[in-house]
Amino acid sequence: MITSNFFVDFTLIKDPDKIESTVNSLEIDNRRSVREALDYLSGLIRKYNNEEEYNITLGKKAFAIVMWMLRYINENGLTSRFVITQRDVFEKELHRISREANENIIFYCDSAGINAVTEGDNFKIPFDFFIKNNRKLSGFKYRLVYQKLRAGEIIVSKEQFIHLLREDFVVKIMDIYNEISPGDSQNIFRKYIDQLDLIKKEFLEIKAKSTISLGDVDFTMFPPCIKTYITQMRDGENLAHLARFTLVSFLHNAGMTNDDMIALFKTVPDFKEDLTTYQVNHITGIISGTEYSPPKCATLQSNHLCYMGDDPLCPKIKHPMQYYERKKRDSARKRDR
Repeated sequence: MITSNFFVDFTLIKDPDKIESTVNSLEIDNRRSVREALDYLSGLIRKYNNEEEYNITLGKKAFAIVMWMLRYINENGLTSRFVITQRDVFEKELHRISREANENIIFYCDSAGINAVTEGDNFKIPFDFFIKNNRKLSGFKYRLVYQKLRAGEIIVSKEQFIHLLREDFVVKIMDIYNEISPGDSQNIFRKYIDQLDLIKKEFLEIKAKSTISLGDVDFTMFPPCIKTYITQMRDGENLAHLARFTLVSFLHNAGMTNDDMIALFKTVPDFKEDLTTYQVNHITGIISGTEYSPPKCATLQSNHLCYMGDDPLCPKIKHPMQYYERKKRDSARKRDR
């Protein structure tokens, strides 16, 4: 089956005994996998420093070892960079294997515990799988109201399914990562502590140079959604397309310069300066001639991008800019008293 050569093996990653025996083995193949993992992490940091992609397909053993090495290093930004770059590798691999036959995607699903079947050129997937993985995907074709629902299952195209599988891959990898015991990882890599500590040191030095600046804009007056997007970026997470659009259009209307916004996005794992510059200039009207406004709160809610929590002001407003303007007025009144 195609999955015998697929680059990720969830069962292997979850098994600390197999990881330990692989890492401490004298067999040439296993030692090569450890070296591949160390070289990959060193390369990942170099590319991180230069803001370049590093979409290398790892061997199954090396991929699993990297996951455990990252748990030892324990830096969210580096882990996020790894997961996002490998997410893109994963998507490319699914396209590759599906060119031979759509059934190859089903072979992967079987190995990953996903109940899916082909239906002509499309795929029939569980309802709960769709709603769990559509949250960061933008566009009407990923909204539940536009889907074909039949007996608790949804019919999607191959393109839709691969995007959903990509999001599911990220969730699976992060769930497994969070289950790995830091103590076990320290014990397994006792022979490699110096090398891993050096990798961590290099990453922290680069991270220290990447600070988030909001210029003269007052973060304390931002609505919870905007604060959450900025916090997620600071922690090395990628934002959904609509969240990025909302953030740029909001910050532009709040008075932030384009240069400051472009610098802000340098903290995300998939940052590409040319693309980011184009998108920021388009949203702010330099290219398009239209200065866009952020989406309404209802739109953010329907796309799972609202984070109002128990904020007392959010239920009283319908738009992120209303929140900001209300906060500014309240602050001005307090100063005038």
